[in-house]
Parts: sequence; structure tokens; C-alpha cells
Amino acid sequence: MLEKIDIVDFTLENGKLQKKISLFYQVFGQPIGTAPVVVVNHALTGNSNVTGKKGWWNELIGENKTIDTNAYTVIAFNIPGNGFDGNDDNLIENYKDYSVTDVAKFFWKGLFFFES
Repeated sequence: MLEKIDIVDFTLENGKLQKKISLFYQVFGQPIGTAPVVVVNHALTGNSNVTGKKGWWNELIGENKTIDTNAYTVIAFNIPGNGFDGNDDNLIENYKDYSVTDVAKFFWKGLFFFES
């Protein structure tokens, strides 16, 4: 199931302030907080659907596979604004403002969201 974290008042590497960025993600395997976490990053043109129906890494991620969902919590974030959520309101028009460092920082903030 696609879930969402809203990140507010985030300053991009280029100095521009983003009032709100929606970070969409999916969790597979064990519930958050009950098992070690594996974070799966996807290709720029990919999405967070890494296993299960239409999972693009079904050969590697799943029950009794290399990344065993019986033993791990698997979290996969979507690149912000990639449109996987199906809502055009979340598309990023100024995508050239975002660096790879910004995306990594979004994911980092997303991981710390689960601490609360």
C-alpha cells in the first residue's frame, strides 16, 4: 500500500525553500519496528513497488529470497514528484532544482519519521 510522509520547510541544496514535499513509500515484509530494515532505492524511472504484484525486484525481494520479507522490513521510497502516486498535484515542475543530494536527504528524513 502506498503511504505518504509530508516534509515541510525543506531547503534545497541550491538554497530554494520548499514549503511542502510529499514523500511516498511502500513497506513490505515485517511491520516497522519489529525487524531489521532494508531500504531499497530504485532507478530514476522506477517506483516503490519492489515486490508483490508487478514488483520490479520480485526475483530478489520476497519470502525466502535474497532480501527475505520473513526476516526484514523493506522500505522503498519514491523519488519525490515522480508521479507514481497518480496525483498530478504532486508532480515537481522545477525538477532541475533538485539534486541527488536533496533526494538522499528526503529519504533520510523519511527514515527518521519512523522513530516517532
